[in-house]
Amino acid sequence: MLSIVENRLNRFANSSVVKRHINKCINKQDFLTKTLLVTSISKDVFAYALRVHNTMKNDEIPKDKRSFVATMDAVTGITTAVVQFGTGLLIGNEKIQGAICKRLFSELKNEPKKFEQASKGFKTISTLIGATLFAKRILVPLIASPIAGYIENKHNQKSNSK
Repeated sequence: MLSIVENRLNRFANSSVVKRHINKCINKQDFLTKTLLVTSISKDVFAYALRVHNTMKNDEIPKDKRSFVATMDAVTGITTAVVQFGTGLLIGNEKIQGAICKRLFSELKNEPKKFEQASKGFKTISTLIGATLFAKRILVPLIASPIAGYIENKHNQKSNSK
């Protein structure tokens, strides 16, 4: 069974689609940055979907609360994905990156090749750090908490009206 999976993964990894994608990432820094951003967000979406699934199957959570907890996980997951994507695109913006890099790497202004390399690396790293740390750990809790409060109030109103 393992060899079947291994063979299929090898065929996929050596396919023309994957090779084109890798070459595009190598040749276009912006494409690489967006690929890494989408990959990071996809990982989080999968993790939150798994949390929702596990919550619905968790016998330790009372049946009447499972749906609410799963909804909260889903809302947090959606908020995380949207905020990370928006933050990543904002931080990765050429104008913003250009202004930051001019200040950060001003000592390299007479060495254009080094300046370009430093700027490209910084853009990728800052986009990922901004999208994962800043968006996920600072912005999402600020946004998700009021949404969670709203959902909890609606849930309590429905529970009290029964």
